[in-house]
Amino acid sequence: MRLFARKVPTSAPEPLPAPPSLGMPPTPVSRGEKRDPRAARHRFRRRWLGLDIGSSAVKVVELSRSDKSYRVEAFAVEPVPAGTVIAGNISDAVAVGEAIRRACKRAGVRPRNVCAGIRNSAVVTKTLEMDATLDDRALEAAVTREAERHIPFPMEDVAIDFEPMHLSARDPSKVDVLLVACRVEHVAQCQEAAELAGLRLDVVDVESHAAHHALIHAAENRMPVALADIGVATSTVMLVDGESAVTREEQFSLGRDALDDPPDSARVGAVGTSELDSLLALLTRLLRLVLLAGRLESVERLLLAGGGAAIPGFAQRASEHLGMAVEVADAFRGMALSARTDRASLAEHAPALFTASGLAVRGFAEART
Repeated sequence: MRLFARKVPTSAPEPLPAPPSLGMPPTPVSRGEKRDPRAARHRFRRRWLGLDIGSSAVKVVELSRSDKSYRVEAFAVEPVPAGTVIAGNISDAVAVGEAIRRACKRAGVRPRNVCAGIRNSAVVTKTLEMDATLDDRALEAAVTREAERHIPFPMEDVAIDFEPMHLSARDPSKVDVLLVACRVEHVAQCQEAAELAGLRLDVVDVESHAAHHALIHAAENRMPVALADIGVATSTVMLVDGESAVTREEQFSLGRDALDDPPDSARVGAVGTSELDSLLALLTRLLRLVLLAGRLESVERLLLAGGGAAIPGFAQRASEHLGMAVEVADAFRGMALSARTDRASLAEHAPALFTASGLAVRGFAEART
């Protein structure tokens, strides 16, 4: 298993027709009927499962890939008992493992390749300038030595990985290297829950990096673009301009009751006006911070992901408040669907599946290394 950070591709697949609107009645999982034998299954062979463990639910997405095209094979959303995942920390691995097992069963998958995510706040990232002439082994040794200076934990308690990006703009003899590190216990929590569900993790990635992968596809190369991922316990705003990404995260709770149910008229009263006003103020502040960090004066478009994206009327209200175009994100735009994937259900759950989709895409990046 690897903890790994990698640059994301800057090109998206050729778009297909958009799925139906998010107002369709929900169907909670992929359909279980047999696949159409006439489908070109041989084109989509290797598969990766993205596993997103959230405070209210486990989300799984299985993708297959052929050349530069992806296909959605299966997905499921399975709730976790209250209190078993708090601010990204798994307090009850048995309960979470059982939720993962149920999600995979309902989706009808037996994954061999699994990529899971860990929360952004559990990770330390740092861009290092290293000698561009170093070979892979020498670079690894140099990064490990340098990491000891930047990580505020004993090295024996830390999982680290790194990725060379590009030559330094300041010094062409140097290469910028992205260092990613987290406490081993955070990876171990995720691994234990997965193993209790009968899964073996191949890759563990940072949730913001996975969202970056998904956003590249959802944005259709219209850069720069901002993403607001609104969850039960945490809201994250990301500003992406090609390979460059700036992320700001803050704890903010709308409550499980507001985000767990399917997005219908019954939920309108679940989120009060004061909560929405507070959320809009938070998004305004986080958007200002990422623009400042990204050295941009403005951005024309904001995509909404996470359970909060499905709150009725929120996209329109956010657009009016922020003075910019606001859309619900769809990480599956441009992807084909397997015969057993329910298009309406996928469209219904697409915002909540955003990170899980990015984790699955991340797995294919690992397969190419």
